[in-house]
Amino acid sequence: MIAALFDLDGTLCTEHVWRALMRYFNEHRRRRLLVRAFWVVHFPLWPLHRLGLLSREHFSRLWVNDMPWFLVGLRHEEGQTLFRWITDQVLLPSLRSDVAEILRHHQDEGHLVILVSGAFEELLACLGERLGVQHVVGTRLEIKRGRYSGRAVKPPCFGQDKVTLLTEYLDSNGLEIDLAQSFAYGDSIFDVPMLELVGHPVAVYPDRQLWDYASQRGWRVIGEPKET
Repeated sequence: MIAALFDLDGTLCTEHVWRALMRYFNEHRRRRLLVRAFWVVHFPLWPLHRLGLLSREHFSRLWVNDMPWFLVGLRHEEGQTLFRWITDQVLLPSLRSDVAEILRHHQDEGHLVILVSGAFEELLACLGERLGVQHVVGTRLEIKRGRYSGRAVKPPCFGQDKVTLLTEYLDSNGLEIDLAQSFAYGDSIFDVPMLELVGHPVAVYPDRQLWDYASQRGWRVIGEPKET
């Protein structure tokens, strides 16, 4: 079976989940103190990264790992309402039309389409339902006594762990794919482990590091590089 693996933020969509979370709580006038607390803790990391005192990988991994903060204490049903809102109000309107067309082409060809992203797995499932994509691999959220704990189930779906979680998903669901004939689409240098897993890696509106990496290896590139 041939697979087509799609990253979400910056690849399939122009928007990013962390911005969608902030927008949701601001528009619904909820959890504003929590949103501010997230900024207070994480915003100072950006200048440290720009000054070279914090690696981009460490900076990005912290964001992926800490995004579940936004959900702490929410009931599972409230989370589903949030994910549907983000899907319909933010993600679907920000779909890259050219990349979405490629996804539909893979579906028409009968390929196994999988969303593989650092975004919450439950959110990916909601988006997948809208796009007709059954298979998703993302960051899993810890739930205790019916409420989100505000923590991710380790490891978050980022970097090499994308490949680890994808492999576990394929094995647990009895899915056998021909990696040499399969495709993967990503926008970040941290998507390289997933991209190198397949025979047809595609850099999509890549960051400068991925642009250089893809160019050196003769990979297909869609769109111009973006600054990070």
